[in-house]
Amino acid sequence: MSEDEVGFDVNDEVIVGDLTDVRAEILPVTQNVKLRIDKASIAKTESGDLKGLKLELAIAEGIEVAGETKFVNKKVFTGIMDLCFYADPATRNSQWYKSKQHLLGFKQFMQALDLDITNVKINDEFLQGLVGREVMANITHEEDTVKDESGKRQKTGNFREKLKAWKKAA
Repeated sequence: MSEDEVGFDVNDEVIVGDLTDVRAEILPVTQNVKLRIDKASIAKTESGDLKGLKLELAIAEGIEVAGETKFVNKKVFTGIMDLCFYADPATRNSQWYKSKQHLLGFKQFMQALDLDITNVKINDEFLQGLVGREVMANITHEEDTVKDESGKRQKTGNFREKLKAWKKAA
C-alpha cells in the first residue's frame, strides 16, 4: 500500500494533561470603568420573550492593576439581562417582571447617556446613535448557571463579567 492510499493522516501523539483547572480569564472586579460603545444590536432569547441591548464595548482607558494600566481597548460585552428592555408579559409574569425590575439597568444606561426615558423606541436609528458614545460602568463577576434535567438552575463554578451601575462618562 502506498502513502497515497492511506485513508487517514498519522499524527504524533500529544499529551495535553489535566484540563480541570482551565478557566476563561476574566477582568478584575472594577468600579467606574470608561467604556466606548463599538457595536450595538438587539439580543433575544430563543423564544423571543426577552430582549436586551447587545453591546460590544471597548475599555477606553484601561484598568489599573498593581500600579500598571492594563486592558486598554479590550472588548467586553453585555448579556441579555444587563440591558433588558422587553419581557413578554404572557411568559414572563412573575412579580419581578410585573414591577418592571428587569428595566432598572436599561433605565440607568439611558440616563447615563442623557437619553430621553419618557418615550423610548428601540430601532436601527437608536442603535446607530449609541455607537461611539462613552459610558462608565462597574465590572462585577457573576456565576454561570445551566438548567438541569428538572428545569432548575444549577451553578457551574464558572464566572463571567457582568456590567452594571451605569454612569455618565467622566
